Amino acid sequence: MKKLSSIALVVVLSMILYCCHEEKESQAVESNENVGVEYEEFSTSRTPEDDANLEVIIYFMIPKSNVTASLDSIRADLVSFYTDNSRREIQSGIEIFADSIESQFYDFRNKIGAEKSKLINYEIYYDSIYPEFEGGSLLVFYNSHYEYEGGAHEISENVYRVYDMTTGKRVTENDIFVMNDTTKRILSEMINAAIDMEYFNDLDDIWNNGDSNVNGNFSISEDSLYYQYQPYDYGPNSLGMPKVALPKDLLKPLLKKDGPLYEYWYPEKKKK
Repeated sequence: MKKLSSIALVVVLSMILYCCHEEKESQAVESNENVGVEYEEFSTSRTPEDDANLEVIIYFMIPKSNVTASLDSIRADLVSFYTDNSRREIQSGIEIFADSIESQFYDFRNKIGAEKSKLINYEIYYDSIYPEFEGGSLLVFYNSHYEYEGGAHEISENVYRVYDMTTGKRVTENDIFVMNDTTKRILSEMINAAIDMEYFNDLDDIWNNGDSNVNGNFSISEDSLYYQYQPYDYGPNSLGMPKVALPKDLLKPLLKKDGPLYEYWYPEKKKK
């Protein structure tokens, strides 16, 4: 089992790096007010009353169309899986997809026999996309996905997508960090230390405490950046889907000063 001293060392080294880089600036202003993006919802479900083995639920809350070109671009990216990047309407796309799951389910049940299929065949499919955070020019969406077709374990995934509303493009780590081998190593050390502290009682089960944990699946808030991991990324399925927070002041030395996250977290003071 790892010792707490190794965890503390990473945190202390990170704080030393920050302090040596520059003196901490006073907070310039409070967090920007939300820009007030308007949303619309799309959903469908397949939940037959006489068949508890089938459940399909799809739900989207996405920016309204024809507001700005950048928001339209974000909207299209969010639903591209269900619309095949075509001009097909969103509601039609999710209905067609749900119909295909239902058809496959019943085709398989008919093939193996109804009585037998009640014991071994399930189809549960949930997919939801909705906004989680607005700040500055940044807009964060959360995508929760779950599938179960029988057996010991389900398939589940939590994914975040961060967009720049001025461009309509996804924000990557290369957009917000001065990304190089040193930055990646420091981020990995911070992430591993946070995982170790959060899951201290499960350290013997953690198998991935290396330097490959800067995975692009991140979210932001007013004061932190969060890394999200899936089952088996850090340990067995019982560990769940770890999510850790890295405070903004700890990350400040690694940020691009002309990047959207630095500009949101550390806006310049306006001269009077």
